[in-house]
Amino acid sequence: ELPMNTLYLLLGIGILTVGGELLVRGAVGMANHFKVSPLLSGLLIVGFGTSMPELVVSIDAVFTGQPDIAVGNVVGSNIANVLLILGLCAVITPLTVSRLALNRDAMTVVAATFLFIFLAAGDGLARMDGLILIAGLAAYITWAYLTERSATTPVAQMHESEAEDLGPVPHAIG
Repeated sequence: ELPMNTLYLLLGIGILTVGGELLVRGAVGMANHFKVSPLLSGLLIVGFGTSMPELVVSIDAVFTGQPDIAVGNVVGSNIANVLLILGLCAVITPLTVSRLALNRDAMTVVAATFLFIFLAAGDGLARMDGLILIAGLAAYITWAYLTERSATTPVAQMHESEAEDLGPVPHAIG
């Protein structure tokens, strides 16, 4: 007989798997509805959706007087996303990256990292630093949207065909 903790762990993994699948299908459906590429959909919808738990943890840490937890959460998450998740996905199957995505997105990650280091190097992050980071996010989202809307690359076409292969997209309830 399995201990209850093991059962809860397996149940949680199952729920995460189903939730992840629904998130991807929903993101593809929104990309199709708004006529944007699946890549942009992944950057925005999936990226923001999977970052919400981290946002809640970080905001809670700040409100409870533990800002180091917030910074560690963000830095640790980004390291895990780039090194662990991208690395593991590349081990499972080769990842194709368009020149546009590499130039825009990878360079944005590097620039955001250096901006964070520069801003945090003083006395930590102040309100103005936060506003600068949020403005950088808004600029990146605008840039990503505009470049994705105007680009028709072979990789984008491949992403679109992969999105079509996912099958039917769930309809909104209500």
